[in-house]
Amino acid sequence: MVSVTITPEVFSIDASSPPPQAPSPHHPDGQDRLCRSAPSPLPNGGATSRAQLRNIAAVFKFQKVGRDSRPAVWRTILLALISAFGGLICIVFSPAGFRAGTPAGTDIDAAVVIVALILDIALATALVWRHRIPFGLTIAAALGAVILPIGTVPALIALAALLGRRRGPATWWCTALVAVTTVIDVIVDGRAQPIGASVTASIFQANNSLEARNTTSILTALLGAATFLIIGIGAGLIRRSRREVIVTGRDLSAAHQRVARLDDEVSRRQEREKIAQEVHDSLGHSLSLISLQAASLETKLDGTDHVESAKTLRESAGKAMSELRSLLSLLSEPMTPAPDLPLSKLAEVVEDTFGAGQPITASIYVSEGDSADPALSRAVYRTVQELLTNTANHAPGTTAALKVHASPADGVRIECSNPIVEGGRGEGSGRGLSGISERVKLLDGTVCRTEENGMFSVTVTIPWRNAS
Repeated sequence: MVSVTITPEVFSIDASSPPPQAPSPHHPDGQDRLCRSAPSPLPNGGATSRAQLRNIAAVFKFQKVGRDSRPAVWRTILLALISAFGGLICIVFSPAGFRAGTPAGTDIDAAVVIVALILDIALATALVWRHRIPFGLTIAAALGAVILPIGTVPALIALAALLGRRRGPATWWCTALVAVTTVIDVIVDGRAQPIGASVTASIFQANNSLEARNTTSILTALLGAATFLIIGIGAGLIRRSRREVIVTGRDLSAAHQRVARLDDEVSRRQEREKIAQEVHDSLGHSLSLISLQAASLETKLDGTDHVESAKTLRESAGKAMSELRSLLSLLSEPMTPAPDLPLSKLAEVVEDTFGAGQPITASIYVSEGDSADPALSRAVYRTVQELLTNTANHAPGTTAALKVHASPADGVRIECSNPIVEGGRGEGSGRGLSGISERVKLLDGTVCRTEENGMFSVTVTIPWRNAS
């Protein structure tokens, strides 16, 4: 007999639908004719504009390569020193820096040098956060190289860090920006006079005096810019390839571990199937013979006591056979998993499965059961099944009290209690409750067992999980 109290699921009303309007005096269907005839502000209902926005957004997409972990301290210090030193050299060998060291220098030259030094130090310091803001750092360094004479060394270092940690169209847009600013900076710097006011001229015309006025050809400047870009981009791509190798190795290691676990699980399941089959073939055959022989004795014996004994023997053999089948079905369960059922069907399953042969008093409340994670639903079904089976095995003939409360706000709480029957404990192996504990633990749940006032109770709590 089953007494099931089922609280209906909670249904939500879609608030996005507008409430019905009263009929308008202007038009019988409740809408003003002027509003009905108003054209859409976007062609095709805005579909074209949305597609254009998606295309624009796709141009600036990027993906992370590996984890955004903090870089090594020594590498950050080294890159910061190189960036600051490269910017300092460009400031010193610039028109403003060259004039600031001579009587011809002005306050404007001194101000440009001071601001450039501040920006150079700021960009070198910002390399500490290059793993978090690579795009912003690269853009700031590239634009700063055009506005102030800090050179392109900070921009190239930032670009290398960007290419090493990100991939996608957005990275190549930043690469193009750095390439353009590098070419502009090198060409403008190469045309500066005298040689002491140009880093490019000082490199390619090192034999001449710093006071000489020989400009660097555009071809030479482009060659220098290409060299700098190749170094920066190449360093970034090499760094990215190393990170990708690390990520691939980590993924392969995780995949090997999963395969090893699956192999072990399959081996254990096959062994369980083999044991179940052997037990069924040997013990099942013996129990069947006992049942048949007892039935035969029941029909042949004359005395009432003997008939009752034979009947009891036959019923005991049949019950043992039934329990054996139940045990074997649980033993081979992992090889034949039950189909996923939503939590909303829990009351029906409990009534159909256990109502015929076990007295149950059940109170089941499920809210938004269809949205629960299938893993959570399976755990709830298996837990309820194990608890009721445990009651049937250890306290046969008693009434099991089952309470289930499941909702996204409160999680899942399962309570099952039954009277303690003398001699009922110890008949099983205890694997049912331990299996519940293991299953619930995988979902960050808890299991509590208590014995009080002649009642054995099990309380299971599992956090709610929505289906992904």
